[in-house]
Amino acid sequence: MAEAKASDAPQSLILIHRVISRGLQVSLQHTETFARDGLPDPATGAGLALYLSTLAGTLHIHHSAEDEIAFPFLRDRLPDLPLDVLTAEHLQMEAILDEMAPILDRLQAGGLQGPALEAAHRLLAQLAKIWPGHIGLEESGISVPHLLTMITGEELGRWLQAMGQHRPEGAPPDPLVLPFILHNLSPEDRALMAQQMPPVVSQELVPVAWKEQWAPMKPFLLP
Repeated sequence: MAEAKASDAPQSLILIHRVISRGLQVSLQHTETFARDGLPDPATGAGLALYLSTLAGTLHIHHSAEDEIAFPFLRDRLPDLPLDVLTAEHLQMEAILDEMAPILDRLQAGGLQGPALEAAHRLLAQLAKIWPGHIGLEESGISVPHLLTMITGEELGRWLQAMGQHRPEGAPPDPLVLPFILHNLSPEDRALMAQQMPPVVSQELVPVAWKEQWAPMKPFLLP
């Protein structure tokens, strides 16, 4: 059985955390390298810009889903979960994303110069300092077996489905977000995540219909 089932937290939560964790790691590595050594070619710059923008958008979607759907659902059911701490950390990370937005706009417009990459790296490093402890709190505090003592499996399924379908205003489109999610996971974890999507997404839309849209990110994704 895949590693993602080792925790009592919802599998989808663990998987999306792994997506964002890898996204931060890859982004930190490449912004540092390219700020120092320069970009090898314009196509790599465009792909990195799209990758960084999609990472920021995916993180925003995740936080919005937790703030608007998960945390209100969990507040009375898991009173020991430190929701005020988690919400405060969301605000910290969203402030960093807000500061990063104009830098990402410059990068996407082709302004992939050293200072912009250095600025992006600095802000990514701030996110990476908060992120591990934040997801540790969530994954240790949210237990599916405990929730199932208070709600039915159907209610749990509807809650998780609502989380997965949540798209706040201004979020990146699914032809970028869903390939980003699937291809920042190991093949084993990707298969688990694909099980939670309609088969058409992983079998037709991502590899065929949407491929041209997300292809620039391919050098930074897992095959």
